Amino acid sequence: MDRDTSTPLGSILVTGATGKVGRRLVAELLRTGHRVAIVTRSSDVAQTLWPGPGPEIRAADLTNPSSLGSVCDGIDTLFHLASYSPRPDEPDIYEAPSHWPVTAEGTANLMARVAQSGIRRVVYLSSIKAMGDRAGALGRPADESIGPTPDSLYGRAKLAAERSVLELGRATGRHAAVLRLPMVYGLGDSGNIARMVKAVAARRFPPWPRIENHRAAIHVEDAVAAAILVAGRPETAGEVYLVTDGRDYSTRWLYEQSLIALGRPVPRWTVPLPVLRLAAGIGTLGERLTRRRMPLTLDGLGKLTGDAWFSSAKLERALGFRPRLTLESEIPRLVETMRHRNL
Repeated sequence: MDRDTSTPLGSILVTGATGKVGRRLVAELLRTGHRVAIVTRSSDVAQTLWPGPGPEIRAADLTNPSSLGSVCDGIDTLFHLASYSPRPDEPDIYEAPSHWPVTAEGTANLMARVAQSGIRRVVYLSSIKAMGDRAGALGRPADESIGPTPDSLYGRAKLAAERSVLELGRATGRHAAVLRLPMVYGLGDSGNIARMVKAVAARRFPPWPRIENHRAAIHVEDAVAAAILVAGRPETAGEVYLVTDGRDYSTRWLYEQSLIALGRPVPRWTVPLPVLRLAAGIGTLGERLTRRRMPLTLDGLGKLTGDAWFSSAKLERALGFRPRLTLESEIPRLVETMRHRNL
């Protein structure tokens, strides 16, 4: 990265700290000696995650403005990650009704409280879903110049939250910035990549068609590093940044790399795409009838065969951000971890 011109972050508040990315952010901030407080609805969960010396726990619910009274007291920097997290079996996760009250309205409630506090900088970790799926399917890596047109309730809620954060900055002169994350990996057994590798290992993932789609991703450690970098650089105020590992991945590449890491040969045959579409159609119907998530639906197949191609060139140019990790090293690590757990 470029020469360090960052400013001290002071005391830090993290929302969404019990989530997969939030935990890594808190761990890194504590490791580097920062004073950290977290906002959570469940103190019991937080105490389980940090049983010893850890962050200060502040109980509050973003959907309840009256619970936010002192949550920002004594804080200089806010990392806002909180959003609605659907249940594992919840169907149509991007249209879950709770996205709006938790992510959109909850962020507006929090920014109203921040405006009355001494917090000087806010960094919001959003999602490429705020841009809409079409943004990542232009045949080239999309950047921040693409106007957001979210096509899901999740994406619309994320965009509304972004606007609340940036409006706070414009209205009050605070340092407010937004990072949009693509698919995040490095989350242990969680996340789409880990689920795919486990499915391949269990022989539940079919020989995938040779479709050269392009999907962006980011390792959680690099996402955390980018968030901390942006928080400490004054020139990022009012900006939106895409954050990726600088690579693009096809589903076929992920499938082959999983087999190679497992020590298995790559089959010479593939399942025809029409067969996958038929299976996905049956899965979609089953999900609607049972209201439970199915292994493969038309929406899921669209993600596995389509593009979600984004560029973090702006962040690299402006701040010298350089991701350290890629899926080329992550997939073998996942396989090795699975093998050790099965011993």
